[in-house]
Amino acid sequence: MKKTMNKVDVLIPCYNEDKNIETLINSWASVAKKNQDLNIYFIDNGSTDSTNKALKGFIENLNLPNLFILEIEINKGYGHGIKFGLSLSHSQIVCWTHADLQIPVEEVVEVIKEYSSINDREKFIFKGKRIKRNVFDKLFTNFMSIIGYFYTGYFIKDINAQPKVFSRSNLNAVDQFPDDFSIDAHILYLHKKNNKTIKAFDTHFFNRTGNKSKGGGSFKGKLMLSYKTFKYLKNFKKNIS
Repeated sequence: MKKTMNKVDVLIPCYNEDKNIETLINSWASVAKKNQDLNIYFIDNGSTDSTNKALKGFIENLNLPNLFILEIEINKGYGHGIKFGLSLSHSQIVCWTHADLQIPVEEVVEVIKEYSSINDREKFIFKGKRIKRNVFDKLFTNFMSIIGYFYTGYFIKDINAQPKVFSRSNLNAVDQFPDDFSIDAHILYLHKKNNKTIKAFDTHFFNRTGNKSKGGGSFKGKLMLSYKTFKYLKNFKKNIS
């Protein structure tokens, strides 16, 4: 049975992704042409390279009504970019995902379609579950889930996997969401606290082909991501109040 698509806002923060922009936009443009109900927001998250110029050039040439650029002058973090996108978009269904092309666009869209096809969407949040990762990355991810359980009482697998798809009606106090990568943990724990169901879908996870990782792509990045996540989890009750 063919899955129907409701209006969906797709938020894609882009920070110093100039080498990926052409492929990123072309991939989403192909989807946008076939799915007019997808509103795709490319958020220039305070980039210091030529990301902004590339975004404007490629999107202007495509001239598609459901591709948008949102601009932030100074980078304040991945989460801040998403919060900015949430404040300027309006569809009832929201998706966010990364700009690094490590997860195929087609698989992100499949998760969106799965979510869009159910009737009681406000009871769920759908997310990716990265497959075919190396042993170290799997162990690291599982360790983060265990730490999360220790602090919150909720065990959530692969917290930072993309995409995240959920109902805007499940959001509250968006301005208080984290400005960094712990926004992924926040949206999941917020849903769990409110007795929503998390459903995960297998998504392939490829190596980054251009630009540097801003999250946990390197060992140093994993340590930084861990520190920020621990800091968030230590204040879990305050953050989710």
